[in-house]
Amino acid sequence: MKETSIQSQITCPHCWHRFPPEETLWASAHPRLYGDARLGPDVQRRFLPTRFDPSGNAIDSQGSFCSEVCCPKCHLVIPRTMFELKCIFYSILGSPGSGKSHMLATTTWQLRQAMGLRFKLSISDADPDSNRQLNEHEEKLFFNEHPDRLATIPKTEKEGELYQPVQFGDETIWYPRPFVFVVQPLADHPHIARRDEISRAICVYDNAGEHFLPGGESSISPATQHLNISRGLLFLFDPTQHARFREACKENSTDPQITGTGRSHRQDQILHEAANRIRTHSGLAQQQKYSKPLVIVVTKMDAWGPTLWPEWDQLPDPIRDSRQGVAGLDVGLIEEISARIRAIMLKQAPEFVNAAEGFADKVTYIPVSSLGRGPEVDQESGLLGVRPKDVKPIWAEVPLLYMLNQTSSGLIPALVRRSRE
Repeated sequence: MKETSIQSQITCPHCWHRFPPEETLWASAHPRLYGDARLGPDVQRRFLPTRFDPSGNAIDSQGSFCSEVCCPKCHLVIPRTMFELKCIFYSILGSPGSGKSHMLATTTWQLRQAMGLRFKLSISDADPDSNRQLNEHEEKLFFNEHPDRLATIPKTEKEGELYQPVQFGDETIWYPRPFVFVVQPLADHPHIARRDEISRAICVYDNAGEHFLPGGESSISPATQHLNISRGLLFLFDPTQHARFREACKENSTDPQITGTGRSHRQDQILHEAANRIRTHSGLAQQQKYSKPLVIVVTKMDAWGPTLWPEWDQLPDPIRDSRQGVAGLDVGLIEEISARIRAIMLKQAPEFVNAAEGFADKVTYIPVSSLGRGPEVDQESGLLGVRPKDVKPIWAEVPLLYMLNQTSSGLIPALVRRSRE
């Protein structure tokens, strides 16, 4: 890596340790150099290099040229783009089964479609290996060879493929595996001359919902400490897990998430727990409000919308093309819709609205249908699934586009509406 291209301080996306680039460890490349104190015997040894090749890549003790850079604390591999670009961190929260895995898959798919065509931005995986499970979920929904068959996406497990073990003495700590993307202007972007200024690495975390239940975090599994460095929070509120929402919708619904026995979670308590962790890790006083955006993503709109909000399937597209060639985000429309959703939430789940608005200064409510329709019950497994040919997401990309508009300058511009269209 060339010295002129790197950031002065790096934040590890795994353990959130901040360090100067000269402390970066490298993963050895020679086959004799296996075995690392943090990551175990099957991983290439990490080392602080003293020799480099002309391109700036480290040379290990056996003379092999190395390519992977690592955190000096947890020893996990860090995508090189995080050394070269400013990084924005976002955290996705929610109760178990609230639909985070489905939403992430449809969000990233929709973003891949909209970014290049309408915003003149490229979005790519900074580390295909870290994003592998997310890509598999996208493929299951949008590149399935059997689009007529029911497909299911497994929930995020607490210590599954999205978590990585690191050994500190006698303790094993499980860190969440981040999804890291690179967003950069394309050649036909009107501000391509500001490419270095505009480009960003975007790091998103999908935690198991159990980590947000009271008592779900411990020193051995500090899975939610990324809340402290996140530029904004997206909380997935699932109306099908709320008894009052289900009761209001069950007479007019055939959705198994509404008509079935279901399970209820005190989602306000999960948000309170997240708020407490943010206060603990950041030193935010109890009387102070969270100053970053809090977006409440009201999921599974296809389940509750037909009864409580009949126009749910006629939502206008908030991405508006402009004569300048780059689309703008209709923030006014999003905030109008937010006010309508807040009114529904205030009637059905006032305790949650109180929790959200008691914690954060700026709360925006955005409805989403990740699939565009309700799931079906797989008769063999009893699990809920959807046929890929029927998947038609509604507003799945909007929460993250809105968050980018609110927290990053120049990436997603707002469109000023001069008159109602």
